[in-house]
Amino acid sequence: MFKSLSKSVLALTAALMAQSALAMPVLKPSVLVDTKVVTVGDMFNNAGVHAETPLFRSPAPGTVGAVPLTSIHLAAQRAGFANYDTAGLSQVRVERAGVKVDAGYINQLVNEELMARELLLEGETAQVRLNAALNTIFADSASDNPVMVLDFEVGPNTRTFAARLALAGHSQPLQLNGRIDIMVEAPFLTQTKGKGEILQLSDIEMRPASEQLVRSQGVLHIEELVGKSLTRALRGGSPLRVADVTEPDLISRNELVTLYFQKGALTLTVKAKAMQSAALNEPVTVLNLMSNKPIQGIVTGAGAVTISNGPAKVATVN
Repeated sequence: MFKSLSKSVLALTAALMAQSALAMPVLKPSVLVDTKVVTVGDMFNNAGVHAETPLFRSPAPGTVGAVPLTSIHLAAQRAGFANYDTAGLSQVRVERAGVKVDAGYINQLVNEELMARELLLEGETAQVRLNAALNTIFADSASDNPVMVLDFEVGPNTRTFAARLALAGHSQPLQLNGRIDIMVEAPFLTQTKGKGEILQLSDIEMRPASEQLVRSQGVLHIEELVGKSLTRALRGGSPLRVADVTEPDLISRNELVTLYFQKGALTLTVKAKAMQSAALNEPVTVLNLMSNKPIQGIVTGAGAVTISNGPAKVATVN
């Protein structure tokens, strides 16, 4: 019985020692914090009751620092925390999170301000050009309001702006000014096309473009472009303007066409040769192969030209 009890005590002792070893705090190789102070719990796994104990100040928002093991030992001793496993590390990487305030962030902020003031129409966005280069700066992400707009002014015709921002963790406000380009969705070619080629849906994509430029050159929608013919060759990525497209030719020069003579309920046909290219509903001159005389008609379909109320002598044409 004594031997059995001794074995139980030894087993319990071994289990407690194993549990104690597993629970020993272990230094982390890398730490990410969002507060001004790095705690024991930030630096060590299994920190236990010491987890909330401060060790040292964290780096500035959005920056990274390497803390040597000697500095960690000194900070831990001051905090009354000495029993831990260094995991063979010589230093720990400490990074402090932050809200990145750069040109992209300012562009988004300006869009939000203009939308809140109802200065952007549906489908419009603002593209900002700052008057001075902005070095990336980080605001304290732990703050309830990392970036606060103190002032925001828009110039005449919504073309310029000036702003003053308060950044958490920084004593001085950030002052900015610049120009605003209003952007709208406009059609662009996805691939290079030659003159006269017919546009398909896959040839067109909508991208943001300057509202002033789009308005001056004419606003086009995809449904107005599909099936149209290019008036000139264009490279892929080029914007599509009103002057770049036209109705496709349904008749080509020197093409043999069918000439329809209409007089009242009577319709007669004869073969002819087109003297020029023409699109739907456009006038075209053709050479009547029966009389060898030029006649002007209207394109009414692919390879079809119609002459309404033609002369009576035409009625005898077979």
